[in-house]
Amino acid sequence: MLKPACKRLLLMATLWLAILGCSAEVSTFPVEGTVTFKGKAIPRGEIYFDPDTSIKGPQDKALIREGKFSTKEFNSGIVPGKYIIRIQGFDGKPREDAPMGKVIFPAYELSMDLVPGKPLTIEVPSK
Repeated sequence: MLKPACKRLLLMATLWLAILGCSAEVSTFPVEGTVTFKGKAIPRGEIYFDPDTSIKGPQDKALIREGKFSTKEFNSGIVPGKYIIRIQGFDGKPREDAPMGKVIFPAYELSMDLVPGKPLTIEVPSK
């Protein structure tokens, strides 16, 4: 049988290990870059980063303003790896029923490997 002092020490060690195990964060990095359509900056839009099934990481998103985006705006980021990127583009002329304006192309998706320190340059093809 363990002495009370040993039991307390064992309990404290177990709690510390549980706390350390639960607080381990995945290292993420911000994603930023530019998006164009027909050679011009997309006035307004949204870009989503959905992790491929091959990686375990958070989804992220950013707003597009005059062709530029950055996940830093939401203090978020992603882990390196393969992502499905979804882009929605709008004309930037707000209306009551469409705060970002009229849709200028159907939602566009592409697959891409994302790595830290490499800004993205994406041209949405016209169909």
